[in-house]
Amino acid sequence: MKNKKKMPEFDEGVFKELILDFISYKRSCGLKYEDSVEYVLRVINSKLNEYDVKEPILSKEMVESLVKKRSHEQYSTQSRRISLLRQLAKYLCWRGFDAYVYPELSIHKEEKTFVPYLFTDSEITSIFYVSDHLQPVGRSPFYHLVYPVLIRMLYSCGLRLSEALNLRLKDVDMELATLYIDKSKNYKSRIVPMSASMTKVTRKYIGNRYGDNPSPERYVFEAPDGGRYNRGSVRHTIINIFKKAGLPHHINIRHPRVHSFRHNFAVKAMEKMQKSGMDLYCTLPLLSVYLGHKGIRETERYLRLPQFRMDEIASSSSKLIDGMIPEVEWNDEG
Repeated sequence: MKNKKKMPEFDEGVFKELILDFISYKRSCGLKYEDSVEYVLRVINSKLNEYDVKEPILSKEMVESLVKKRSHEQYSTQSRRISLLRQLAKYLCWRGFDAYVYPELSIHKEEKTFVPYLFTDSEITSIFYVSDHLQPVGRSPFYHLVYPVLIRMLYSCGLRLSEALNLRLKDVDMELATLYIDKSKNYKSRIVPMSASMTKVTRKYIGNRYGDNPSPERYVFEAPDGGRYNRGSVRHTIINIFKKAGLPHHINIRHPRVHSFRHNFAVKAMEKMQKSGMDLYCTLPLLSVYLGHKGIRETERYLRLPQFRMDEIASSSSKLIDGMIPEVEWNDEG
């Protein structure tokens, strides 16, 4: 197996080694601090180098310049940068350096007006059709095999993209039709059941891709270099699939994202449980655990939709799981 593609190096400067130590420290505490975090910290390091300081001192002026919202930048992106800067400053203070810690109360709290994009049945059919007709490319000979299954798994299992890309073959139990999600967001692990159709799709994909006796440590969606796919490149590919499927994609208005699959799953699952007569006090905690959320408040954010009216939720209790997981379309001849 080839080695995983190396991340770009941090620019040389007085903060470089301390930032690398900071990343190692956070990982030793159990935090993942993956590629996306390294990217933000590389940008911060590069910006700090522009001040041409001789000592790793983080002044108020430097921090306030770094936290400013950039044009067309989302508040969530700015808040993430502020959070990392706060953590880095605290680490530098702990190491004995003079560093300004940006006030927590200064972090912009974006108004909770977000409404998730819900796919129509025809849009999902179009997305599946486009992904099923992808062609292999030279640098990625399994490109046409990966995306039809990855997209169906995101849609039918409600996984985060990182959770799907982190799956190894040992995490897939075909007999029990489950996926084991190991230490995902909030360092929580869980078992996710698959529908019968998703299990069939996954079994066929693994057989075609890896043969009868593959190494259990290999990634389910293995990149051409033998490592894990980069989330950014996968997002870019799926957004292009959305465009080819005729879905809207405009800046500053509601549009589908890769994470919309997870929102879509949550809403569809809630609808099915609601129609089965389950009580709200059962459905929300159950869905929260399934999605790997910290609590039901996080799950409620996924369900900020007008059709979920309290007076439409029946009080009787019925089956808890039956029919909750959506089936997926698959052409056995493909």
